[in-house]
Amino acid sequence: MDELSSKLQEILDDVHNNMYQLCKKRLEEKTQIATNLEEFERKINENQGYIKAMWCGDEKCEDKIKELTGARSRCIPYEQEKLSDTCVCCGKKAKHMVVWARQY
Repeated sequence: MDELSSKLQEILDDVHNNMYQLCKKRLEEKTQIATNLEEFERKINENQGYIKAMWCGDEKCEDKIKELTGARSRCIPYEQEKLSDTCVCCGKKAKHMVVWARQY
């Protein structure tokens, strides 16, 4: 690699790393934790980002959350966090930590 190509690669790497760090910071700022439905509703309306919350796995709870907040489950991460023992919606034993968000 000549000097110009090396410098260009360095600049591209810096741009990539800066963009990644900005996006990572924004994702962290826009992700909150909720342990009950009242908190879930308040946080999704205030921050309009992602909510991490425990879920029992029942579609009725997912439907109720969607009806009340407009949010739907977005993913069940492979690496689970235990935020509480109970479902954010019904209070039954939780099976998964889920990331919830509205679709725009």
